[in-house]
Amino acid sequence: MKHKLFIFMLVVVFVLGWWLHWSSIEKGKSLAVANCSGCHDLSAQKKNKRGPYLWGIVNRRIGIADGFEYSGAFRQFADSRPFFWSEINLDMLITDPDKLIPGTRMAQIESDSKHAKAFQNMQNLDNRKELIVFLQTLN
Repeated sequence: MKHKLFIFMLVVVFVLGWWLHWSSIEKGKSLAVANCSGCHDLSAQKKNKRGPYLWGIVNRRIGIADGFEYSGAFRQFADSRPFFWSEINLDMLITDPDKLIPGTRMAQIESDSKHAKAFQNMQNLDNRKELIVFLQTLN
């Protein structure tokens, strides 16, 4: 009986973990569509829009999206150091792009631009984590 209960508990933990991970990916996807897709392509087609495509962004070196023309500030930042889009660096960028890369064309949090307004709900750590979990699936 104990053996069956143990197996049942393992199955419950596995299913719950899978469901929480899937739920996090789905929430992250809706956050990415709402906050990122206006300027960034999320598809495997890797099309540049107002911003570079995000396919394969996690752990990619900064500033290497083929065919995208980065701002001078972004280019200077990318060329001056080996910098990769780790989970921590993505979190810093999503929190405040201009604080991480001063002068970037990406959203200025204090501005009235539509792009800056997309970042308002990203001040929540859980939202940023779920967005990054989704970005990890784009590979």
